[in-house]
Amino acid sequence: MTRPPAPFVTFPLVALILASCGGEDTPGLVERSLSESEKSFRIVETSMDRFRYSSQPSAESAEASGGASEGLVYDTPEGWTEKPGSTMRDINFTFGPKGEGECYVARLPGAGGGLAANVNRWRGQMAAAPLTEEEVAALPTRPLFGQPARFVSVDGSFSPGMGSDQSFPDYRLMGLIVSVEAGAVFVKMTGPKALVEQNSAAFDQFINSLTVNTN
Repeated sequence: MTRPPAPFVTFPLVALILASCGGEDTPGLVERSLSESEKSFRIVETSMDRFRYSSQPSAESAEASGGASEGLVYDTPEGWTEKPGSTMRDINFTFGPKGEGECYVARLPGAGGGLAANVNRWRGQMAAAPLTEEEVAALPTRPLFGQPARFVSVDGSFSPGMGSDQSFPDYRLMGLIVSVEAGAVFVKMTGPKALVEQNSAAFDQFINSLTVNTN
């Protein structure tokens, strides 16, 4: 069952994403701590104080953490398995009978090439034609960490890249991108089309549960 987003209060200059996380296969609330270097990555433009976002930990997460350090709090959907993170993936899940579905959170300092470049990079992985700047701007949005994130959904033959020459037909890529001058954040899900469709509610549950414990 999807947990609604936690209530929001405003905090300026809050660090967004945490670092690589260890595996934890039990569904439910998870909290990760931020290292000092990770706290330096922010999804705000400090000079203009424009991109503030708000978060307040749930009562359960506050109790679990003892009201201590900052960290990312999220729900692990049923049937999803958390895998160790990496330098490219801060939170990393697999799902499906053979773990063929993936969902992860990643971030880049700076604008990460810009919104259109990142949308079209994803579309290129699916052998889909690029969108114009106007078409990218017209994509629907969903909230992510209090920011309007562009929602991308595209079907095709998936090529993971990263030195791989494999291609997986009849796949679906679905995800969210926040891209501002201070940094870019991605939540990306890929897998066989039917499997991704079956996990669309779990995807919503996950992104709706993402909050930052600022205690």
